[in-house]
Amino acid sequence: MDRRSFLRHGLGAMVTPQVASGPWLTAGPPAASEDASSPEGEYASPQQGRWRRLFLDATVVEEQHGLERVFHQARKHAANPVLRCDRPWERGDAVAGPYVYGTVMQDGGRLRMWYQIIHEGQHIGYAESPDGIQWTKPALNLIPYPGMSGNNLVVSAAAPQVTGGLCHNPSVIRCPWEPDPSRRYVMFGYDYGIGPRAAYSPDGLRWRYPTTPPGRGLFPSSDVVNFFRDTLKNRFAATWKTHSRRGRAVGVAWSSDGENWTKPWDGPVFVADDLDPDATQVYGMPVFPYQGLYIGLAWIYHARYIKLGRYSPEAMLEAQADSPRTVDTQLTWSWDLVNWTRPPQRGSFIPRGDAGEFDAAMVYTVRAPVLRGNELYFYYGGCLKPHDEPRDQAAIGLATLRLDGFCSMRAGGTGGWLVTRRERLERPEVTINAHTAADGYVQAELLGPNGTVLPGFSARDGLTFRGDATAHPLRWRLDRLPPATELPYVRIRFHLRNADLFSYLPAGTDSTDET
Repeated sequence: MDRRSFLRHGLGAMVTPQVASGPWLTAGPPAASEDASSPEGEYASPQQGRWRRLFLDATVVEEQHGLERVFHQARKHAANPVLRCDRPWERGDAVAGPYVYGTVMQDGGRLRMWYQIIHEGQHIGYAESPDGIQWTKPALNLIPYPGMSGNNLVVSAAAPQVTGGLCHNPSVIRCPWEPDPSRRYVMFGYDYGIGPRAAYSPDGLRWRYPTTPPGRGLFPSSDVVNFFRDTLKNRFAATWKTHSRRGRAVGVAWSSDGENWTKPWDGPVFVADDLDPDATQVYGMPVFPYQGLYIGLAWIYHARYIKLGRYSPEAMLEAQADSPRTVDTQLTWSWDLVNWTRPPQRGSFIPRGDAGEFDAAMVYTVRAPVLRGNELYFYYGGCLKPHDEPRDQAAIGLATLRLDGFCSMRAGGTGGWLVTRRERLERPEVTINAHTAADGYVQAELLGPNGTVLPGFSARDGLTFRGDATAHPLRWRLDRLPPATELPYVRIRFHLRNADLFSYLPAGTDSTDET
């Protein structure tokens, strides 16, 4: 039986490099209702600025010369896969092994993972790690699984009465603001027969679903949903699987309380377009807030959709018969969850592996990365075979990206420069995230309203950066701006040679300037 049939029936001057610590990551406290230990709180705070300037957003740069805008892939870890199939209840017929479709978060000095299992129905497994590489599957015994004691299941089709429901693609969110201790964690997911649904837990292990009538889910959706805490708007949000003329696509919904949901548009907000190959659909898209905008991890399904006629499983299988039917992850971003942008090259953010590797055919990511030091950890489920192939094999891998490493402005040996938009400075300092070659550098100078260099703040008056740092303060010899420009809007001109500039943050920028 293939995966679809099973589901249907089973239901990124020489200086000493600095790491990302200190004021770079603590520019402001999280909102009172949020928690810095949640994935979103780690790298998305502060809620209303000061946000680092990423080069994903075209409004950051007004002029440039001699630079290339480069999008970067996450780098796969040498220890992959970090979680394998090693339990009897993970050896299903449709997909053998764990995959995500799931959540990893830092919580209480450890990393916690909730992952997907398909074995005679839908199950959610649980694992823990001190370092993100070595994982253990604790013997919880919360679910009575016939003949299999010591299991690590927290929601299971083997005993749905324990939780009162089932879950497909779990999005777990920690809710420390909840006054009810039994609701400090919420698990959103899809329950076949009901739709998108939420369960609650005091500890992330013991889950309970409120009673929900059949077909009365949180909102209408197909079977792929990804939820997150929108710290920018102090609400919950979700992406859900819908369709367009190109096939599978992504819609959006949001909620102030996690129970009453609104769709700004009851249809797709992110679809395959004319820059994509013909055999392109969007299977799903986890989203997370990051420095004032939203990053999406689009699961791009390389399969042709029906060109003419009504949908049926048979028509769909016929349409995609000569397609690769593979899945990789591509980078997207938005300021409002409705209007989305992708790099024009349409390259993979997390690519598939080589033939024979555990992730050779499909890559599905967790709902959000985890910040570890100065890197973002992206966990993903890899599959050996294409979509709809029976007896597929799955495992969980790790890909890493430097902080803010999604995109950079790059200069080669001849050098180049860029001029930023207007920025408000309280003092002459700008913190940069950059990497240079041994003979490379990054310099900065401040420009007044007429585009001339402010006296004392030229590139030769400032410190030159060489090395690799995610949070290095560039300063000038003068520590105060001229009296007439103490709180001006100024522009920053960066000079680069053999260097990548990933992001910058002007000193003292206040959140009233954030848009």
